[in-house]
Amino acid sequence: MSMEIIRIPRPTRIELLKLRKRLILARRFYNLLRDRELYLLETFRETLKAVVEARRRLNELLITAFSNYYTSLYLHGLEAVEAYSATVPSTLKLQVGYKNVMGVWCYTYEFIDIPDPQPHLPIEFSNIQSHRREILELIAKISEYEKTLVNVGAEIRRLRRIVNMLEKVYIPRLEKTIKYLTMKFDELSREEVIRAIKIKRKLEVRG
Repeated sequence: MSMEIIRIPRPTRIELLKLRKRLILARRFYNLLRDRELYLLETFRETLKAVVEARRRLNELLITAFSNYYTSLYLHGLEAVEAYSATVPSTLKLQVGYKNVMGVWCYTYEFIDIPDPQPHLPIEFSNIQSHRREILELIAKISEYEKTLVNVGAEIRRLRRIVNMLEKVYIPRLEKTIKYLTMKFDELSREEVIRAIKIKRKLEVRG
């Protein structure tokens, strides 16, 4: 189907010129979309590496935090843990923003007003609170990275469909149509030249 020519009701040389302009624009558009697709693919790869590294670091911090938590339970008891936990704010503010990645809108997340570690706490509680800010920032970053992967991935799929259509259907059809019309008009030109030569010879014979 991609090799079918574009049907033109009344093919003329003007239509041939228009088709050549359309082919130039189609190739330029194809190159732009291809470059954008490659850039988004590189962004996707870099974001994927970042989210894997962030998840690895988050897992390490959570393992340490849970280890300190259970040590606190063992050493101080549940009542002491709940008493110390009650002094920490139970809610946080999350600031949501937007960023543009090569025409793709993505979310940004950031916790604000994260409480600082409290002084004069047992070492186990201090260890937990010392990693609290980094854990929350990593959670926000991982959410941001994963949403970016979803949006960029959807845009890459959309661009790939358009690029494939241009590469395998639209541009080949334009090229074949231009080739067909060029051959047709060249043949008509040769016929006109031959007809003109025959008329000229007839006139010379009569003269």
